[in-house]
Amino acid sequence: MSAPPPFVLPPDGVRARLAALLAGADRQRVAVAVLALAAVLGAGAVWVRAAPRPSGSVDGPGAAAAAQTLPRAVQGATAAGRVAVHVAGRVRRPGLVRLAAGSRVVDAIRAAGGATPGADLDAVNLARRLVDGEQVRVPARGQAAAAPPAGAPGAPPAGPVDLNTATAEQLDALPGVGEVTAGHIVAYRTAHPFTSVDELLEVPGIGQRRFEQLKDLVTVG
Repeated sequence: MSAPPPFVLPPDGVRARLAALLAGADRQRVAVAVLALAAVLGAGAVWVRAAPRPSGSVDGPGAAAAAQTLPRAVQGATAAGRVAVHVAGRVRRPGLVRLAAGSRVVDAIRAAGGATPGADLDAVNLARRLVDGEQVRVPARGQAAAAPPAGAPGAPPAGPVDLNTATAEQLDALPGVGEVTAGHIVAYRTAHPFTSVDELLEVPGIGQRRFEQLKDLVTVG
């Protein structure tokens, strides 16, 4: 059972009128007037307490509780359009980073504080698009680079790539070969079809170290 509403003093004008009634009228009329006034004031208090709050407003601890009861799908809506990747190896702050969908390996390395001295960035395809849940490992010089996850954009093909017939996209997927170097390979073979894998050393942007990464992944048909 709820507590009765608190007694509210009537306005000054009403109190003056009551005083006049008490002074000059008979007690029966005064009692009726007091009872009528009390009924009016009580009905007003009940109406104020029962009036609905504006819709959509939540105060105090109830707001936090309401947020906690939202479905997980709603709570995770802000994560839509983002990818989470684990950056490891020669970076300043290895760990989990979250980036906008469509970000590239170079963005993940920057989010991890950048590469540390001794990192071999030439062994990593910095232009490759990230896949949610993958690991990006930056190797030290002399270490083998980790292959991108299977099915990821830029993942190397299962078998050797023919330098004379591969598409620019297939060449771009090779480790250490980005869009620019792939274009150089296509331009070179257009003028001088490859007769041996060693001719990769004549392509601009491919030095001895990158050649060592590629020689077992390419072939000449």
